[in-house]
Amino acid sequence: MIWTAPTPVADAADTTSLISVDNVTTIIAALLAAAVAVIGYSVQQRAARRAQRASVYAEALRAVEDYLESPYLIHRRDGTPEHRRQITEHISSIKSRISYSCALLQLHAPQEVANAYEQYVRVAQLEAGPQMTAAWGTDPIAQDRDVPLGASLPRNQADTARRSAIVIMRADVGNGL
Repeated sequence: MIWTAPTPVADAADTTSLISVDNVTTIIAALLAAAVAVIGYSVQQRAARRAQRASVYAEALRAVEDYLESPYLIHRRDGTPEHRRQITEHISSIKSRISYSCALLQLHAPQEVANAYEQYVRVAQLEAGPQMTAAWGTDPIAQDRDVPLGASLPRNQADTARRSAIVIMRADVGNGL
């Protein structure tokens, strides 16, 4: 058997040399870098959520605006069965987008936002619905000069409801989500 000398164990005085000023500085720098990275990531994610919510709100508003424009599409129809089918499919698609937006806002937006949007939808339907019915009762457009209607269709209540919805949506997006 060969004898080997035992490895010396560091005494208490030696362990203090392991924690030097350089080591403490390195640890603090690493912790600060990690904190900055976490804060930066959080700020970036918050901004992305705000932008996404603003986009959802804008698309929801756009669907109602498309609905409010539907009476003009009907007034400007050419009278062919194909065009009539295209218009009715387009309006159906708009209604589907509005329903989707209502559901999406009910699920993900603050209740105040969802309620304001649904109020906007109701008012738009009350204004544009009868306008569409009346438009279907008019003669189709036969000449280009007949395309301009000469006057805007009234939508004062819808415009007021839209402004109210936008104020509430803007406040929500501005809150940082």
